[in-house]
Amino acid sequence: MKSISIFGFTGSIGSQALDIIKNHQEAFEIDVLVCNENIDKAISLINIHKPKNVFIFNPNARSNIINGCSNEINFFQSYDDLREYISLNKNDIYLSAISSFECLDLTLDAAKSGGKLLLANKESLVVFGKHIIAQCETSNTELIPIDSEHFSLFTALKNIERTNISRVFLTASGGPFRGLSMDEIFNKSVEEALNHPNWDMGSKITIDSATLVNKCFELVEAKHLFSLEPDLLNIVVQKQSIIHSLIELRDGSVEAQMSKPSMIIPLAFGLLGEHSEEIKNIYALDLFDQDIELSIEAFPKDREDLLEITNDVMQNDDNSGLIFATLNDIAVKKFLQKKIKFGEIYNLIFDNYHLIERNKINSLEELKSNRLEISNFIEGR
Repeated sequence: MKSISIFGFTGSIGSQALDIIKNHQEAFEIDVLVCNENIDKAISLINIHKPKNVFIFNPNARSNIINGCSNEINFFQSYDDLREYISLNKNDIYLSAISSFECLDLTLDAAKSGGKLLLANKESLVVFGKHIIAQCETSNTELIPIDSEHFSLFTALKNIERTNISRVFLTASGGPFRGLSMDEIFNKSVEEALNHPNWDMGSKITIDSATLVNKCFELVEAKHLFSLEPDLLNIVVQKQSIIHSLIELRDGSVEAQMSKPSMIIPLAFGLLGEHSEEIKNIYALDLFDQDIELSIEAFPKDREDLLEITNDVMQNDDNSGLIFATLNDIAVKKFLQKKIKFGEIYNLIFDNYHLIERNKINSLEELKSNRLEISNFIEGR
């Protein structure tokens, strides 16, 4: 029986992981579940899956959730208590699926475990990728990416000689505003931006998908995960979200990784340690389905400033990724609070990225301090 902890258990990825675990109860023991404040869903999932321990970030939500759950479950009362427990009680598997980089400490704790880290938190690699990868290597922690794009590369690159690679393409769905110009999307509402055509995700990542910032983050992830040179990495739009990555070889041929738009296949592989016949029977892609269409479009030219910033992040070993992710985080929160327009997300990033001082980030303490400095800089403008 394998012990597992899930950071972000009420989100789409966390709850899908729990569905898989429920179907293989004899194989798993749930140690720690962590979420922010989704009260009703948290109570339901805790009572169904009966973990040993739970931590809820929001204190008010924590009280309500505790009252709705069994007295047999331990609830940590502080983040420090949670981290101390994790440091002393190693699990076999950790799933890091909390959006943004609020809980980077937990991802790093999991990287130190010597077990298996299933990573579905892209910002952690954008802001601290070199250190997380190094920690996994030092601790002999197996790192498996759960994003469909990176899992497709994880699978494909096992069978391809690196010297044969000419270009690597990650695919973007284009989100709800695919095909529209910057002028056409500038005043789009929160409700419109959250209406993703292919994926059911949390609000933060859904907005990032609509702006295409999410896909830019994924290029940075791919660089760290697979030690790929930045000039190999590209983005194309594949509106059906069936092709997840493309690898162009030096002879001009292209290999594509395809599956349904679902996280179940990478999650099942990460949790079960093998490709599952059971999952295949349910989620196999039927290539003879007449509804399947495959199309490829270029990254929109009026958003290429995002690619310039992304390439700058990949080329520099400093706080560039933290600047990009923090500016985006601030902008998305302002948009979701309806304080700025959709198009102003881009403006906040483009207008400030090159104004912020560059420096090296060597520790989480330095990262948190620098993030606060960046936030204060924006609030002061």
